[in-house]
Amino acid sequence: MTTASGLHSLGALAQQHLRAPLIGRGPELRELEEALGRAISTRQPRAVTVVGAPGIGKTRLVHEFLQRVRERERRVRTYRGACRDKGPTFGVVQRILRARFGIIEGADPEQTRAQFRDMVTEVLGDRRVTEFLHFLGAFLDLKFPESPFIRAVEEDPAQFMRISRAVLRRFFEADAQRHPLVLTFEDLHWAHDDAVELVRYLVETMADAPILMLLVTRPELFARHPDFTKAGGERHTRIELGPLGHDDTARLVGHLLAPLGEPPDELVEAAVDMAGGSPYLCEQVIRVFHDAGVLFEKAEGGWDVDLGRLDQAQLPLSVDDAIAARLSALAPRERELLEMASVMGGVFWLGALVALSRIDRPTPELWGGVESEAAHIRDALGSLAERDYVLELPDSSIPGEIEYAFKHNLERETLHRLASQAALRRFHLVVAEWLEFRLAERAEEQCELLAQHFEAGGALRKAGQYYLAAGDRARLRYGNLKAIEYYEKGLRLLGDEDVPARIDALHALGDVLQLAGRNEEALAAFRSMLEIAYRLDLKAKGGAAHNRIGRLYRAIGHLDEAMRHLGTGHALFDAAGDRRGVAASLDDVGKVHWMRGNYEAAERFMKQALTIRQELGDARGIALSQNNLGLVYQDSGRFAEAQAAFGEALRIRREIDDKPGIAQTLNNLGTIHQDAGDHERAVDLYRDALEVAREVGDRMRQAVILTNIGESHYRMNRPAEAIRTLKQAEELSSTLGDRILEGEILRGLAKAHMLVHDVSTARDYVQRAIALFEQARGRPFLGVALRTQGEIYAAAGWGGENHARARESFERSIQVFEELGNEIELAQSLEKYAEFLEQTPGAGTDPVVAHEIMTHRARADEIRRRMAEVDVESAGLPPLEGEATSPGTTHDTAVGPPPAPPADDDRTLP
Repeated sequence: MTTASGLHSLGALAQQHLRAPLIGRGPELRELEEALGRAISTRQPRAVTVVGAPGIGKTRLVHEFLQRVRERERRVRTYRGACRDKGPTFGVVQRILRARFGIIEGADPEQTRAQFRDMVTEVLGDRRVTEFLHFLGAFLDLKFPESPFIRAVEEDPAQFMRISRAVLRRFFEADAQRHPLVLTFEDLHWAHDDAVELVRYLVETMADAPILMLLVTRPELFARHPDFTKAGGERHTRIELGPLGHDDTARLVGHLLAPLGEPPDELVEAAVDMAGGSPYLCEQVIRVFHDAGVLFEKAEGGWDVDLGRLDQAQLPLSVDDAIAARLSALAPRERELLEMASVMGGVFWLGALVALSRIDRPTPELWGGVESEAAHIRDALGSLAERDYVLELPDSSIPGEIEYAFKHNLERETLHRLASQAALRRFHLVVAEWLEFRLAERAEEQCELLAQHFEAGGALRKAGQYYLAAGDRARLRYGNLKAIEYYEKGLRLLGDEDVPARIDALHALGDVLQLAGRNEEALAAFRSMLEIAYRLDLKAKGGAAHNRIGRLYRAIGHLDEAMRHLGTGHALFDAAGDRRGVAASLDDVGKVHWMRGNYEAAERFMKQALTIRQELGDARGIALSQNNLGLVYQDSGRFAEAQAAFGEALRIRREIDDKPGIAQTLNNLGTIHQDAGDHERAVDLYRDALEVAREVGDRMRQAVILTNIGESHYRMNRPAEAIRTLKQAEELSSTLGDRILEGEILRGLAKAHMLVHDVSTARDYVQRAIALFEQARGRPFLGVALRTQGEIYAAAGWGGENHARARESFERSIQVFEELGNEIELAQSLEKYAEFLEQTPGAGTDPVVAHEIMTHRARADEIRRRMAEVDVESAGLPPLEGEATSPGTTHDTAVGPPPAPPADDDRTLP
């Protein structure tokens, strides 16, 4: 029998591992330290993903590393956040930012906003802080006064999300310039897909800053995101944590038993064998030894070891066995409390446990003893905290409530799995009802949480309503995939009872499916919407459904089918007396004619829409109609009328003080001058537009304008200026996630490099552009890029592969525009192809080539002849008076074909 003194409780023995050195993880620890060293020395971000099974020691490794950083690298700041099972979508980012800004839950909102503003200003300076506060504050649920720019961006959820994540990235980069950063994201296997994608974005795009991103996860993450560790390329490394070897495990057990002096070898070997190299199991084995009497406390103090009981000890053979041993040590009331808590997830609240404990209790005549019941539960939780089951958190996500967390999530999962399903259903329903009264602001995460509890509690209709509400909020932040998931769940749970909610949800689901490129599913949603509208004779809803179907067909280039549905939508709106709907339908029909190059018909329909909007006094709609008419006039060469239409749109939008619109309209006016060949004047207007866009922080518009400036320099034979400007645009667009815009910039760079005879670089740029257009299904842009690729291959020389690839590119471009019915661009591709063939050696004597040239030129001339029949006013440009601006669809004729009309008639596109 071995004795020891000076150890007075099992708690002291169990805590010994916290003072023990990290054992068996030297190489991994050095790898983390080297990654931080490289980030600091090169001033370039690094990422390390630590992967390991439950209980293998990931948290211990991270704890040791961060402790060393804090002790040895005083200038380095470390911030840490953990994902929670079924927690908020961006909860891990929120926790890191809370730590960075010292924000405490439940603090005075005004004081918190002021503190946040001051700290952001300290990092960024006054010049840039305004544009950051709103987007960065959104991750912390901090609201700031909206500017016209913010209002405009929030109407475009895609742009809002792109800007938000770019702002987060740039804040971290700027903050790290002052002091290097270590950002730790733990338990990524619990993270929402949107959060994983945000982390991946940060890994891929952060640059020029000493930042180490430490990402901790179980292997389950890679089932959903198999290529996660490929993000960032060579700057991202992966550390796999396996079981400790025999000698390292023995050393760890020895440290855990150090208060015994020299523990018997037999005892150490038994622990090593049963722990299987798991640090977590090493600790649990010691607990089991105590429970079995192998370790016991002497009456006079100190500890004894009774090896005779070793064979009787039920040693855990796995992590599951260790957990079972831990849970078996709970008293019935303690286990009941933890089972109740387990339904809330990794964190739970004292008040909710009070509500759950009253499920079967009769209501007293007089409600007395208000605090005593909560005090009893808090005492029980205190006892559980002492034994390492739970811990009380310093602040709470629900103001006024005391929040706890499970110390070991595996124990929570096991409790939840083993509890009675009937009891859990009752618990979930009570938690849902309790939370409804305490979650004042129903953000996306709160709606999802309520939906999950109501669903698990059997209140399916109410769960469906909350999933739909979560979908609406996800849609606002451009979380399309998450919104689709919410809407589909909500519709499934809602059933056929709540018809108004169902038809609106189908409408929204179709929209986000289309944005995500899932057109067949979007069409099915709109048809389901149409079925309900038809069955209940809801003409206005039926008109909206047909319009959505028509817009979808228009977006994918099926223009005849689009016209059938848009015409039907118009008739239904007319029958319902919905004049706004009629105006929208007329505008949509006009856009189809515009895409076909039938400008006379486009103008007629758009003017009808304008008349109705004028009669309704719909200022926003009037400005939209004027803008659309300006595009039609511009594309048909009627520059004076285009200028007048843009000017009227500008005047209206000026009245509502829309500065983003001012930047857009100045850009539109610049394209008019560019089309007329007045490139110097175009550049002046673009620069004015750029100044306004920078003033309001509209980075999407800045990238568009810089692209047009680059195109003007290209047309003025200034390739160096074009490349420099387009590289600025490329840098901006890389943070925005807009594939069409990024592709147009790359196409511009390809043309500029072709101008300086750098064919290899030009070819690389245009191929990247084509890949982006194919991914985004931007077929008009794809057709133009293929034409540019044909010109680049033609410039590379005659014969061989270059000649064949040029032919293939021109023919594919012609095919795209034939299928789209876009005759203007078709004529340009035919002419460029004919020019290429004319330069072919022997073209004048080869009758086959000569016939091809004649055929293509004849087709192009016929298209031009038809276009010329349109009544063209003057191609000259009178002086601009009071040039100002307005939002509207930006016409980037200078950098490609007109953009495909948007899904909504008031959505702006670059």
